[in-house]
Amino acid sequence: MTLTDPRLAHGSLPVLIWTAGADGMCDYLNERWSEFTGLPVADLLGRGWLDRVHPDDRERLVAEYSGAVAARGPVRLEFRMLHQGGEYRWFLGTGEPCYGAGGQFLGYSGCTTDVTDRRALEQRLAELGRTADIAQLVGGIAHDFNNLLTSILGHVALLQDESSLAPEAREDLAQIRQAADRAATLSRQLLAFSRRPHLAPRSLDLNLLISGLLSAIRNVVGTAVEVGYELQDGLEPVLADPGQLEQILIRLGAHGRASMPGGGKIHLRTGRAQVDDALAASRPGLRPGSYVTLEVNLTGPDLGLEALARVFDPPAGGAAGGQDVDLSSIAGIARQSGGHVLVESAPGAGTTFTLYIPRLHGAAESPGESETALPDGSETILLVEHDPQVREVSRRALERAGYIVLAGGDTETAIAAADRHAGHIHLLVTDVVLPGVSGRELAARLAIHRPAIKVLYVSGTSDGAIARHRMLEPGIEFLEKPFSLDHLLRKVRQVLGADLSAEDATPWTQRSLV
Repeated sequence: MTLTDPRLAHGSLPVLIWTAGADGMCDYLNERWSEFTGLPVADLLGRGWLDRVHPDDRERLVAEYSGAVAARGPVRLEFRMLHQGGEYRWFLGTGEPCYGAGGQFLGYSGCTTDVTDRRALEQRLAELGRTADIAQLVGGIAHDFNNLLTSILGHVALLQDESSLAPEAREDLAQIRQAADRAATLSRQLLAFSRRPHLAPRSLDLNLLISGLLSAIRNVVGTAVEVGYELQDGLEPVLADPGQLEQILIRLGAHGRASMPGGGKIHLRTGRAQVDDALAASRPGLRPGSYVTLEVNLTGPDLGLEALARVFDPPAGGAAGGQDVDLSSIAGIARQSGGHVLVESAPGAGTTFTLYIPRLHGAAESPGESETALPDGSETILLVEHDPQVREVSRRALERAGYIVLAGGDTETAIAAADRHAGHIHLLVTDVVLPGVSGRELAARLAIHRPAIKVLYVSGTSDGAIARHRMLEPGIEFLEKPFSLDHLLRKVRQVLGADLSAEDATPWTQRSLV
C-alpha cells in the first residue's frame, strides 16, 4: 500500500468517511466504521449502517437524508449511533454532492464525526446562566477540541502535499479539510459567548462570515424565531476580528430569542454607507468615512427612549432595558474595530441595530485560501507542545521548511533539550498551557541563559485563560489554534523577522516530504 492508495489517507484520520451513489446508497465506508460498530464494512453498505442508528433518530434521519438526495443539496445530519461497546454516541455527518465532467450528479462524498462531547457541552451550557461560568467551561473544552482540529488539518495538509496521491483520495481529503474548517468555525462560535479582549483583526468578507454563521444563529434563536438575510453583492472587505463579529451576532440572536418568546423575525442585511460630516455630527461616536454596514432588525417589542438610552449599559441587578441578555460588550467591540453601532426603534418596525465597520480596498482573506509563498528557514526552534499529535505534525512542517527543531512535551523536557544544544536557539514556540509550568514561565527560565531567544505563544483556549497567564501585553506574539501548517510557517517566519516576499520563497506544495 502506498500514499496513492485512498485507504491509507482515510485510515489515518479519526473520522468516519463515506461515499454514496446517485440513489443515496452508501457504496464506500472506511475501516473506521468497522472499528466503531464492530461489524464488517460489507454489512454496513447500502443502508445497513442505519440499523446502528438510535430508533428515536432513524425516521427523522431517513427523511432528512432522502430530502437532501432528492434536492441534490448538501447533507448535514446529527444523530446517535450504537458503539460496539453498547453505548450510543452522537455523530455529525456532513456531505457534499459530487458531479461528473458533464455535470451529471454522481452522488456524495462526506465524513461523520463524533460530537458527543460537543453535545454534552451544549447541555451543560443550557444549564448555566452566567457568562463567566460559560467562558470558563468553554475555554477548557475548546483547548482539547482545537488541538484535535489542528492535528486533523495538519495531517490532511501533509497527505495533500504528496504529488502522487490519487485524484479520488485528494478530493476526499479536500472534503475532510472543509469539514474540519467548519468545525473550527463552530469552535470560534462557542468561544464567542465569552468576552474576547484580545483582537486578531484581518481583512475579511462580511457576507461570507454571515453566511457561515446562519446555522449557529438559528440554533441560538430557536424554532419560534425566523431568521432572514439580504446580502449586498460585491461588498468591499473590512478589517475586523471575525470572532468579535461572531460574538455580536450571537449575542443579538440570544437577545432576539429572549425578547420574542412568542416568536418573531430577525433579519440581517449588509450594505454600504458613506458618512459625511453632517451625519457624523448627528451620531455621536460615528466618524466621517466609508463603511460597510450590518443591520440586524428584530420584530419584537419596540424600545422606548429610556430603554434605548440604556441598551448597551452593563446590567446591574438585571439586564439593561429589561432584557435577559447582556449587550454591553457590543458597543465596545464596534469601537475596537474602528467602527460604531447605532440602535433605533419605531412602532411597528421593531428594533434595528446597525453596525458600521470601516471599509477596506483590496481582496478579503479567505479561510483555507493559499497564502503567499514563504521563504525557507535554517534557524533552530525549540517546540514545546504537550499534545503529541500537534507536536509531531508541527515538527514535520517546520523541519520540511528547513528549520532545526528541538521538540518536547513539557517544561523539563524542553529545558533539558535546550541545555544539550550547544548552538543558538532562535525561537521558542510554546503552548500557553503546559503541565506544571506555563509557557510564559518556561520562556522566562530560558531567557536567563538565552536572552536573545524569541518567543511565539500558541493556544487553543479562551482569551480569559490567556489573560490569566498575563499574555495580553504589547509585543507578545500569539498563534491561535486551530491553525493550518501554512499559517504556522508564516507566523514563525514573521516572528523571526524574515522578509515574506523573498525571491527564494518556496510554496508549501513544492516542499519535499519528510
